[in-house]
Amino acid sequence: MTGVPSTRGPMFLVTAALIFGQARSPVQLKAAEEPASCNLASLPSDIQSRLKKDFSSWKIQEPENLNENARKTWAGRKPPACPSIAVGLFQNTKTASYAVLLVPVDHPDGAYRLLVFSRKAGEPSYEPTVVEQFDDHGASNYFVRKVPISDFFSVESKKKFQVQATEAIEMIDSAEQEYGAGIYFWSNGRFRHEPVDD
Repeated sequence: MTGVPSTRGPMFLVTAALIFGQARSPVQLKAAEEPASCNLASLPSDIQSRLKKDFSSWKIQEPENLNENARKTWAGRKPPACPSIAVGLFQNTKTASYAVLLVPVDHPDGAYRLLVFSRKAGEPSYEPTVVEQFDDHGASNYFVRKVPISDFFSVESKKKFQVQATEAIEMIDSAEQEYGAGIYFWSNGRFRHEPVDD
């Protein structure tokens, strides 16, 4: 047939995206947006309260806390506004979780805690999970960001590692003498860590 534009191609792509879970509703997109600023006020109120209560001697890693090398690496990633908050579908495909990288208030380079705040099914508040902790010098080398699982896993490796979410947390160590990256992804009811080439 000529003269009649075909709509099968675009319609097939939309249908395939919906079937295979690649399309997100506007609610999911809005829920998974990165914060506009690097402070406690950019987080949901119950996460703010929990951080103030249980982590009062810690603060969110801010751009000015990063060492020069880490700041350059972070800037080169076209980053969101904050190097220590990542918001994404880290545990399932419906509810956003918040990854937060904390450093000590009095000595920001001395240690870090990587927490993920998630809502359990049917619960209104976010509960924290300590995903990683480090109690040595060098915290100013680290920043986090949200990454798609598909950047690191094929269909086969998703099955092998039993990946259960569409997004992961990438943590980058950008020390002057070394560079490393790892992702934290949800597998079998817990966060699993794997080093990656990035």
